[in-house]
Amino acid sequence: TGWQMKPQTRNQGNTTSTASRGEIKQAEVLAYSASVIAEEGYEKASIRKIASAMGMSVSALYYYYASKEELLFSIQYNSFDDLVRRLENALEGETDPERKLYLLIENHLEFFLSRISELTICSHEINTLKGEAYDKVWRRRRRYYLIALGIVGEIKAKHKNSALQVSLATLNLFGMLNWIYMWYDPGKKKSYRVLAREMYNLFLNGIKSKSRSSPTRK
Repeated sequence: TGWQMKPQTRNQGNTTSTASRGEIKQAEVLAYSASVIAEEGYEKASIRKIASAMGMSVSALYYYYASKEELLFSIQYNSFDDLVRRLENALEGETDPERKLYLLIENHLEFFLSRISELTICSHEINTLKGEAYDKVWRRRRRYYLIALGIVGEIKAKHKNSALQVSLATLNLFGMLNWIYMWYDPGKKKSYRVLAREMYNLFLNGIKSKSRSSPTRK
């Protein structure tokens, strides 16, 4: 059978009026799975370990997801799908490319700083999926990349910066955003908006500069 998306709870603070009990349980299974896989790595994480972390039987977990690969697929696909949908909504009607850049950075940090395990998996296990599952996730990742690429291209045009390599700058932007899981400390409770502003200024000032220099050799 093909990879079919299972319903995902998008508003966990609400009641069963917006999500069935089964959907809420699926979201809970994914959250625990993300935590275990992020900590153990995909190869070492097992269905038994995930079920144990949840305090449920292996057979009960299999009722919701048929395999560990299906769990990994759902974690990655749901993450990128939600990320893209939220960003597209935020960008609707916005015309200023620099404001678009800030919204992209803010959306990424707001989403993933409360989902560090998912960010870790989306960074470390990005090539673990194969076949149709990989392709479906890749298409959502590609959509996200193209949005960012377009924004950086608009900024280049606005500032007439012919020296800027748009694709390279976009990849550097994602490197900065995705590496945050390595050093971010949730205990310090630093606002994602503060971090977004710092990253925005750092990246924007860099790509607006029309001079390109190399380190001098001693």
